[in-house]
Amino acid sequence: MRLAVLSLFALSFLAVAPDHETGGGVTTCTGKECGELRGEEMFELPESKSSHEALERGRRLSQSLYHCNSSSLWQQAGPDFKRNFGTEAQLLAFARKLRGDFGDEVRLIDETTSATGGVRQYKRAGIFTRYARGVEIEWSWDAKDQLISVQAHPATKEAPSPNLDYQVHTRLKPPFEGYWNVLWGGRTIDENAHAAVSDERFALDLLIMRGGRSYDGDGKKNEQYFCYGKNVIAPAPGIVAEVRDGMLDNLPGNVNPSELYGNHVVIDHGGGEFSLFGHLQKGSIAVKKGQLVLSGQVIAKAGNSGVSTEPHLHYQLMDNAEWVKAHGLPTQFVEYLADGRAVEQGEPKRGQVIGRK
Repeated sequence: MRLAVLSLFALSFLAVAPDHETGGGVTTCTGKECGELRGEEMFELPESKSSHEALERGRRLSQSLYHCNSSSLWQQAGPDFKRNFGTEAQLLAFARKLRGDFGDEVRLIDETTSATGGVRQYKRAGIFTRYARGVEIEWSWDAKDQLISVQAHPATKEAPSPNLDYQVHTRLKPPFEGYWNVLWGGRTIDENAHAAVSDERFALDLLIMRGGRSYDGDGKKNEQYFCYGKNVIAPAPGIVAEVRDGMLDNLPGNVNPSELYGNHVVIDHGGGEFSLFGHLQKGSIAVKKGQLVLSGQVIAKAGNSGVSTEPHLHYQLMDNAEWVKAHGLPTQFVEYLADGRAVEQGEPKRGQVIGRK
């Protein structure tokens, strides 16, 4: 929902069930719509309200929201804002729901400001501990600095990337044995829910499907999922740059927000290219930091740790060993099969079945 000059929308909050990457419920809770501003209330923002000042204010507002400081926000609220929330207690409930559903912001992806007529907008996109795909926070206020509205919802556009035209130098092959399904993969939000996040810009979520399902039985145990415990292998040679192990695998349908990627391994292939393998099975990691690994070497087993609702393998290529500082690199595999056809070099997409030749 966008803010128009003459029709200012009220709060719109999408509460998202913690969901890694395989789907999950989305419910919508929408406040009442504001009435239109009267003509005499429309006037230009003073020039002193610069973009820098708007950025700073947007940041302060967002921090107040994250820390559930409803008192500070209520003091800055205009009549439309107060009418839509009703009471400060309802604003506090909204802030708590935001934190409960999305968790804590761990990385800023992007932020912008704009001004139309008498309205200033601030938009912020970030990664949150319970929602790795990115969350957008939008604020608006009038020329008197009174808050008009706030919105919070999953990110709806691809993250900015300096690597859209990047050609990968490492000869990467699929990081598994046999044939796996690409649940999320590609360059657009429609193809790849990760695309809204900087380090995950070209990431893949991989699992095994049989008969349209990823598990046997009722799906309540990790062992019922076809990919659980399957070998994860190095896509190319490199040096192990990071290892994180010791986290329990989640029960299907639950997540552990304390570590986004759960048990994971990062391999440095050289030339500024790093592979990350996420949500690995506890105790299955077979490599150590600083170790040289060869292409095809088993490094771990697929699991369900971290922010993951069911067993799968999260794979991404990035330009830094630390994901919080990284930008994603295109996932370009060589000499692999996609839907039974040989591909010399390509980027797997959602819906494909891929494997090594």
